[in-house]
Amino acid sequence: MKFRIPAATVAFVLFVPAVWAAQREYTTAQIIRIQQHTRDRVLLYQVNTPIMTEDPYVAISVDLNGRVYEGEFLPRNRQELFPDSWKVDGFVLVRLDKHFMYLKHEDGSEAKFLLMGKPRPLVARESH
Repeated sequence: MKFRIPAATVAFVLFVPAVWAAQREYTTAQIIRIQQHTRDRVLLYQVNTPIMTEDPYVAISVDLNGRVYEGEFLPRNRQELFPDSWKVDGFVLVRLDKHFMYLKHEDGSEAKFLLMGKPRPLVARESH
């Protein structure tokens, strides 16, 4: 019994830093495109007729280390605004997960974007 307590302590001390290391860190990315869209959603059916409403969402593309990540932000309510501080060709802190991209606001909070497809390589912009 005396050996179980120190062994559990050693296991805890060894595995906790590995869990913290698995969390992704924020990196700086450049905003390439911001677009506001709407999509139709069925509220209910009344005598086989759909009653629709429009849901606004924001599509954003960011350049992170030469790869373009595209995401969609669906606000929780219509009063939730997209931050005005985020502009095209501006920089923002980004954290990536498997299916989501988190962009950090100036106040420290973060916005959650659903990743749309796989990242693609950045194509150089042509100047005329």
